[in-house]
Amino acid sequence: MLQKTTKLFLTTVAAIATINTIELPQAPNTSHSWLKPQQEVQARSSGGRSGGGSFKKGSSGSSSRSSSGSSSSSSGSGSSRGSSTPSRSHNNSSTYYNNSRNYSTSTTYYSGGSGGAGIFFGVVFFGIFGIILFAIVYSTLKSAFSGNSNDNNSTAYSRERDNDIVTISRLQIALLALATDVQSGLTELSLRVDTSTEEGLQELLQESVLILLRSSEYWTHHVNSSQKINIDQAEAKFNSLSLEERSKLSSETLSNIEGNIKEKSVISPDDESAMYIVVTLLVGTAHDKPLFEDIRTPDDLKEALNSLGSMPSDYLLKFELMWSPQTENDSLSYDEFISEYSNMIDLI
Repeated sequence: MLQKTTKLFLTTVAAIATINTIELPQAPNTSHSWLKPQQEVQARSSGGRSGGGSFKKGSSGSSSRSSSGSSSSSSGSGSSRGSSTPSRSHNNSSTYYNNSRNYSTSTTYYSGGSGGAGIFFGVVFFGIFGIILFAIVYSTLKSAFSGNSNDNNSTAYSRERDNDIVTISRLQIALLALATDVQSGLTELSLRVDTSTEEGLQELLQESVLILLRSSEYWTHHVNSSQKINIDQAEAKFNSLSLEERSKLSSETLSNIEGNIKEKSVISPDDESAMYIVVTLLVGTAHDKPLFEDIRTPDDLKEALNSLGSMPSDYLLKFELMWSPQTENDSLSYDEFISEYSNMIDLI
């Protein structure tokens, strides 16, 4: 009996030990740290986008440039016609001068012994009308040379603006997460402007440049590119660059493309590891050469932004503004930043 009890006891102990060594699968715990960062990534990598325009000829932008070009030609023709007017004035004045001189001579003839007075009045008339004649000739020549110079500048301007060469530029800036005014400012701007019009597109570019310049103390990194390209290839190239940047976003929580506004709600958890905001300017212009090349310092970056902001309206063909994250409550963590924007370099 004792032997059976001992054997049963040993068997029980062995069974318990075997059960303890077996690891049973457990359901995933939603509070685990590996899931929480993924949720934050989805929220923080959302972004905003606004813009419009087109490289296609016959669009509203091209039509307006053609119209402005025609206006320039008309004004140039007007200048040519205007420059001929001083020539006629010159001839009239010469005739008037000759008549006056004949009058002075005849006066001297009839005055008899007053030869000294006639000579005096002749010198006075000659001096006065000589000065007038010189002023007319000088003004005519100056107007002619100035008109030629303006016509040359206008021709060069029209040639660059209306030919088949365009430039596509990308300027991307990373800022510290403290620059929350950038996100709120770009959101308000994108909701306000009408990106389906040339005026709205110009305002979007200028105001976004101003917002970035006002937060220059928060700049940390940048990347830029600018290249000229045939207008037939420009649309595809621009869209390719746009898709490349948009692919870095989990979703676009705000967009205003060609005046079509779309919004999505986003829940933004607070995160002490949040560090960066990234703003991208993608610009298509009528320039025949790159807008910028080597940007190393904040001053270089300011110069590039000022160049974009002061661009003539008839040179701006297409523009897209993108920023991530979209709301001021979000920002990219360091790991997200170096993962999605690994090509950005430090500002010196």
